[in-house]
Amino acid sequence: MRAVVIAIGDELLAGKTVNNNAAYLSGRLATLGIPVCRQLVVGDVAADIVAAVDEARALAPLAVTTGGLGPTADDVTLAAVAGHLGRELVLHPPTLKDVEERFRRRGVPMPPLNVAQARVPAGARVLRNALGTAPGIVIEEEGWAVCLLPGVPAEMAYLFEHGVTPFLEEKGYVGERSWEWMFHVTGLPESAVAERVGPLEIPAGVQLAYLPHAGVVNLRLWGAAPGREEFRARAAPLAAKMRAALGVYLYGEDGVTLEEVIGGALARRRETVAVGESCTGGLLGGTLTRVPGSSAWFRGGVIAYANDAKVALLDVAAATLADHGAVSEEVAREMAAGARTRFDATYGLAVTGVAGPEGGTAAKPVGTVCFGLAGAAGAAGERVVFNGDRDHVRRRAVLHAMDMLRRRLGGAAPR
Repeated sequence: MRAVVIAIGDELLAGKTVNNNAAYLSGRLATLGIPVCRQLVVGDVAADIVAAVDEARALAPLAVTTGGLGPTADDVTLAAVAGHLGRELVLHPPTLKDVEERFRRRGVPMPPLNVAQARVPAGARVLRNALGTAPGIVIEEEGWAVCLLPGVPAEMAYLFEHGVTPFLEEKGYVGERSWEWMFHVTGLPESAVAERVGPLEIPAGVQLAYLPHAGVVNLRLWGAAPGREEFRARAAPLAAKMRAALGVYLYGEDGVTLEEVIGGALARRRETVAVGESCTGGLLGGTLTRVPGSSAWFRGGVIAYANDAKVALLDVAAATLADHGAVSEEVAREMAAGARTRFDATYGLAVTGVAGPEGGTAAKPVGTVCFGLAGAAGAAGERVVFNGDRDHVRRRAVLHAMDMLRRRLGGAAPR
């Protein structure tokens, strides 16, 4: 059993929207033992949608589409597919009731356009959408099935999990499931990770993939197995060797984020952190507080862009700024100490740098970022030069600052 994924929308072809839905669907189908043999992308044109459906039907016994099920004139997927397959669109009362109820809860009248979302192809299976107004649709033909899902990511994922997956299981389309085990590394480039992991013996039935992304290298172990525990048992010897080879650079497994690792460590130790930020403009504090329950260990932060703000709000000495400049380890250390004192926190974490695209010098080029970490024993500083545009430098700076704190919490030496 294999499948074709069809993503529909002019915005995808225009590059205005990243095609994350296709990636999600391909990944989830793979875990069900249904490999995707092709992804197709077409615009909101009925003839193109029909051509994609015909191509998919010639390639695989299953097609899954996403997009074009809304109530507006550019949402033509349902009518195009139904018409091509000779299915009349008929009113589905339960769906109409759901749509009407959704608008009633909002306290607004339902536009007449939304009635169209309650019209479904005759003989189709209707998948109830608890998150939106467009239901999912499954049309079965002899030896072939097509599943039509909305383009809104949350609705698409909900309908796949609660509608498409049960359908595939019921029909016996699900094969031997694929399982994965993720390992997350920071502080090493992909090539250095490969030098440490590459020589390790990979067990039969296990595959390894390197997935680098903005300062993090994700290592994916995956393979087919009857169950998750069977796969983990098969991959466990390699996992143990990877942990030993990566050491302190491995910060977590199975989707855990760096901020979650930090929050968990601070919570266990009953310790707290405060931040002082310049070039990151609140991004560090915002990232840390994405973790639910962060109020237990995050005390607060100061965004001090201007030098006088660094003096007034973070107790940076004017002489330090005059002697070393705002982008210096000396200033970063004082910012960290000031944040720690101001918020009565266990640790103070600070970032100051030249994010660009202007403002660099020969001594401090664009991408230069200095970090400070203050604790009871004093303050430490680091300086790093990142490549990339302004957004990339800021995101890398946040990642580095968090990793600096993670290492301190774990008793590891600085980089």
